[in-house]
Order: sequence, then C-alpha cells, then structure tokens
Amino acid sequence: MSETVLQLLSAAAVVLITRYLVPYLRAVLQGKKQEELIGKVEQYVEAAEQLYKGVKLGTERMKYVSGLLEEEGIKTDGKVRALIEAAVRRL
Repeated sequence: MSETVLQLLSAAAVVLITRYLVPYLRAVLQGKKQEELIGKVEQYVEAAEQLYKGVKLGTERMKYVSGLLEEEGIKTDGKVRALIEAAVRRL
C-alpha cells in the first residue's frame, strides 16, 4: 500500500512540475534571450553610428547591424528590424 501511495505522489509531482515549472522556466529563459538580443542590437547600432557618420546612411547602418546579427545566427526578420529601429531612436 505504501508503495502505491509513493507512486501516486511521484506521479502528482511529475504532473505539477510539467504543468507549472517547465512553462515558468521556459518563459524565464526566453526573457533572458530577449534581453541578450536587445543588448546586442543596441551595441551594434552604437557601433554603426560611429562607423557610418553622416546623413542618409541609414541603409548602410542597417546592413551593418543586420550583417553582424546574421554572423551570430540571428535572422533579421521584422521583429529584429523593429528592435534595431527602436535602438536607433533611443540614441
């Protein structure tokens, strides 16, 4: 009987971990990845601003930042482009 109770408690623990802990950890890790991405984008935008000084060089700056991100395996989709634009506006 005590073996059955132990198995039930173990099963309940697995269900609780799967239901609550795993999604929480996934959200935390995604948040950290997002923070890291924003930090990289800001760093690369600042570098692009330093390298490409002058008016009407936005396209070159965007290509530079996109190139650096793609070298790291980060695709510059619409979301990443929005982060780049936001970093430019903050400068």
